Amino acid sequence: MPGLQPILIKQAECVLTGEGQIGPADILIENGLISAIGEVKEPPRNAIVVSGRSRLVAPGLVNAHWHSPMQLSHGTSDRMNHKVFMWENQVDTANRSQEEIYVSATIGCLQMLKTGTTSTIDHFPEQGFGIEDVETVVRAFSDCGMRAVVALRIFDGEYSDILPPPERMTDALREALNTGNSLAPRPMQESLDLVREAIARCDGAAGRIRIFPAPSNPMRCSDALLVACQQIADTHDTGVHCHLLETRTQAQLAQALYGKTMLEHMDAIGAYSGRWSNAHCNWVSDSDIAIMAKHQAIAVFNPESNLKIGSGVPPIPRLLAAGVPCALGADGVSTNDNLIMHDAMQLAAILHRPSEPDRKRWVTADQTLAMGTTGGARAMLEPNLGLLKPGAKADLVLYDLDESWWTPLNDPLQQLIFGERGGSVRTVIVDGCILVDGGKALTIDEPAIIAAARDILKSVQKRNTGVRAVADAVAALE
Repeated sequence: MPGLQPILIKQAECVLTGEGQIGPADILIENGLISAIGEVKEPPRNAIVVSGRSRLVAPGLVNAHWHSPMQLSHGTSDRMNHKVFMWENQVDTANRSQEEIYVSATIGCLQMLKTGTTSTIDHFPEQGFGIEDVETVVRAFSDCGMRAVVALRIFDGEYSDILPPPERMTDALREALNTGNSLAPRPMQESLDLVREAIARCDGAAGRIRIFPAPSNPMRCSDALLVACQQIADTHDTGVHCHLLETRTQAQLAQALYGKTMLEHMDAIGAYSGRWSNAHCNWVSDSDIAIMAKHQAIAVFNPESNLKIGSGVPPIPRLLAAGVPCALGADGVSTNDNLIMHDAMQLAAILHRPSEPDRKRWVTADQTLAMGTTGGARAMLEPNLGLLKPGAKADLVLYDLDESWWTPLNDPLQQLIFGERGGSVRTVIVDGCILVDGGKALTIDEPAIIAAARDILKSVQKRNTGVRAVADAVAALE
């Protein structure tokens, strides 16, 4: 972003470049990019100087799968299965006002920035939405200063994976769906026109916000819609984001519907490429993994969320061994309760270890950091993000090495993955702008946004009585 005041981080004790670690070192940031790392003898006279004493500098983390509409639903979904959770989530998020959309996204940005996450893919929203909703969430990201993809969640088929099979449908559920189904599909062309309009109006906003088409889940979409999403991405140079095989039910339904796996079908119809980032991937088959590797499509793991609702465990070592690019997400807080990407990194590194006797196949700290940085950047189509090197985008985080979990500093990378939880974040820079200083957010009025968020959930729940009837009827069958 030309015209920004230069920033000099002076004598950082340790710098994790993404390709190794160095330090002490200076880092000079100019026009939103890192211009030098090493010894900067003659910085620009107007540079803002940030002390790197007792600081570790690392690339900003990327939350490559999040749902901002769920951001006010902490503590609402324990011991629920996927079907019940999905309908309860509708009660919490349908029929929101523009102010509610803005506040929900902003308070999520606040948590991410203060714990070291600088970029996100927001799979937004879920129910039918309009262009004003897209513009509101884009405005929230723009105001907060985060780098973001707003991935527009569209579908033109039924959510069959969260409804009982026809033989188990009750009269109460049928009646509730007739009047309160917030997930009723709308015509394909209407959704595609909206995506194209959103790209025309909002893609590239603030120089750091993109708009992607984002099928909710491929099996909830017609073949024509999936092919159209690929075509939109090719035409406008965007990515495509989706949920993929989060639950065993989804894998079984896809096999029954297509006579092959979901990815085998998508590959056969020409609706899959390296532009796709795929959240969850818990139930991918060997052939699915081979297709992802062939196209270099990105797997985005959400280990905390999936463990909490028992939906599955992704085969991370198998995907990595096959050469599939991998990233990490926090998912919505209704199934995770936080957006702390350090938690996701630690789980990704250790989740598979009890069932993998060959320690050579265990995920390393290096691989984990890559998933949390360059892997997510790849999903955002940001090849110049996630590494600290001259010419890279200046999205970085300074951690306080005087905190107890950093003392003594034995292995900075291991301690970042296994010890840090976002509590030592002191300075956050995105696109060459300081957004957090001394642990305080500079672009968000924290007390005001927290006050505004307190009563929204109850208000939304109160107006969604029709959706509540659907949720209760589904829960009665589970």
